[in-house]
Amino acid sequence: MTVIKNISNIIEKFSVLFIVLSLVAMTAVTFIQVIFRYVFFYSLPWSEEFSRYCLIWLTYIGGSLGLKKGVHVAVEALVINLPYRIKEIFKKISYILLIILSFFLVVYGINLSNSNMPQLSPSMHIPIGIIYLAIPIGSLFAIIHLLSMLLTKEGEIK
Repeated sequence: MTVIKNISNIIEKFSVLFIVLSLVAMTAVTFIQVIFRYVFFYSLPWSEEFSRYCLIWLTYIGGSLGLKKGVHVAVEALVINLPYRIKEIFKKISYILLIILSFFLVVYGINLSNSNMPQLSPSMHIPIGIIYLAIPIGSLFAIIHLLSMLLTKEGEIK
């Protein structure tokens, strides 16, 4: 159990670093693009594509981190007045269902990424499959976080 928790904690640290660096890169590239457009009257054709791809990666990595931190929006109207033990059972069932969904996203994302590797992006000329890799990687991170929460006290209701 502690192995999966340690892996989850390492992924959490990596995710935070990745998110910070991606946000800084997105902001810098967008700011430079504005300066180039209005001061030098020249447009950086790859800047919008770069920011979009960073946002895609941020969405999937950040989504898995949101699961770990417990910050996703939840509808608790049905379970809010239930006894603690039943709430805990519902929480564990939701973790299991999310693990199953994330597993399908990993499989689907790998297939989608592989099938799109030959296609290049219009401006940056990188394989589109690299962008689609955000789906299985973010979903794999989510599975690890959910397993950690399912198997340890970390996932208990506070």
